Amino acid sequence: MGKSSGLLLAAVLTAACALLIFPAQAAQGARNGVEYSLNILLPSLYPFMVLSVFVVKCGLAEKLGAVLEKPTQALFHLPGSAAVSVVMSVIGGYPAGARSAAALRSEGLITDKQAEQMMYFCVNAGPSFVITAVGIGFLGNAQAGAVLFASQLISFLIMGILSGLPARRKKDTARDAAKRNTTQHGTAEAFIVSAADAAYSTLMMCCLVILFAAGMNLLRMALTSPVVSVFCSAVLEVTGGCADLARTGAPLWCFALAMGWGGICVHLQVIACLGSIQIRKGRFALCRLIQGCISALVCWCLTQLFPPCAETFTNTYEPIVGATSGSIPAAAALALLCVVLLFSMPHQKLEIDDTK
Repeated sequence: MGKSSGLLLAAVLTAACALLIFPAQAAQGARNGVEYSLNILLPSLYPFMVLSVFVVKCGLAEKLGAVLEKPTQALFHLPGSAAVSVVMSVIGGYPAGARSAAALRSEGLITDKQAEQMMYFCVNAGPSFVITAVGIGFLGNAQAGAVLFASQLISFLIMGILSGLPARRKKDTARDAAKRNTTQHGTAEAFIVSAADAAYSTLMMCCLVILFAAGMNLLRMALTSPVVSVFCSAVLEVTGGCADLARTGAPLWCFALAMGWGGICVHLQVIACLGSIQIRKGRFALCRLIQGCISALVCWCLTQLFPPCAETFTNTYEPIVGATSGSIPAAAALALLCVVLLFSMPHQKLEIDDTK
């Protein structure tokens, strides 16, 4: 048995023993993960996950790409068809960009290299999480959420430009390398496929959040220092990490750093959403760290420009409820998709070939 296999076996045995010896603590952590998933992740993320795949499957990404080709090439050195996915990664939340990039690749609109390039910067916390969950929910201050989201946007743009530099030097073009998938999807079929795809991705994401929440609750028992405990929480899982940062009254730039990094849980979600697309995991983690540091620096600068937002907001943590975790954009997007479905249903019976 190799050294790496031995370490992996030791880690698995340690986790198994911890679950057997401290089942109540593990169960409480899992319940926290379920609460985060039901009250924050599902209401705010699922509609955007559907929308991010739907715009690709129904052909809108390709049509809008013809209009957005020049600015997308100029900023990120990506084809115009990637523009919609880039926008969805900003407003939809962490895994939305990865799922949309995978859909673009499956349709042949981008290459594997371009999908990999997108994953070096299209990993962002969406406004529903940043402003509603963290700003209003954890910190009790909408202005704090706005500053954090502005920090995320600026760091996203900087990382996007930096990620495109290697491709710009190689003078790559998407249209030469990508092989277009000729499979056409009707609007109704594209909506059904998108809803099913997003349901699977969202369920997988929630399972990872629950697993990491249970593990973190066990890890806290071995960590005597509150600072180390909060640091580990932010490194592992961003939702619980932001909640712990709020409880300790951490400065706002710490939240920006945690959200820019995303947490190992988000990293695994992104990799799982990519399917067959391969990315260099070391470079991916380094880009996440760089984006987190840029976001933290921008946030600190913004709090210097707007002093009222720089103060510590509140140490009192109140649980997030479903009524405050959704967002108007998410509800509008879901309603729009429903209307599109109703008006685009074919008159004849929809038949999907199960033999493929």
